Amino acid sequence: MDIKYFIAPIFNIEFFKIKCCNFKNKKKALIKELKKYPEMPFPNFYSNKNKSQLSEAFTKIFKDEFNLIRTKYNCPITLYNTWSVTYKKGNYHVPHNHGSIGYAGILYLDMHKDSPPTTYIQPWSDENDQTKLYKPPVEEGDLMIVPQFLMHYTEPNKIKFKKRIVSFDFKLK
Repeated sequence: MDIKYFIAPIFNIEFFKIKCCNFKNKKKALIKELKKYPEMPFPNFYSNKNKSQLSEAFTKIFKDEFNLIRTKYNCPITLYNTWSVTYKKGNYHVPHNHGSIGYAGILYLDMHKDSPPTTYIQPWSDENDQTKLYKPPVEEGDLMIVPQFLMHYTEPNKIKFKKRIVSFDFKLK
């Protein structure tokens, strides 16, 4: 008896990681721009969320990367929210998402090799009813893009080096 079968995942969540080109110069330009938007203390981190009009400058500084994003999704994008977050020693971010429609991005602006990366939570349990976590290998100058619905968090920063990211949300047109 010849039994034929096929095994493949039913669902897949894609992420898009970009190594920013000419990052040293772009970082300097972005840090200069971020001085206009000071971060304020939140319960577990520092951020300028809800006070930043950073999107236009951010897309201008990282125009090469945003051109690549447009090419990947084969359509124009609308960036509608951009902010920075700093994690000092002991700071962390609880599990959260950025909404149900669109994409969320993270630029790792200041990232020590021992800084905690963002941890993503699979939105369904595995075949053993276990939650799966994914920590992508990232370093300073990397830009990660995931669907906004994907829950994620940052573990407590255990080192004195301040981890700083820039988060952004966008929709496809």
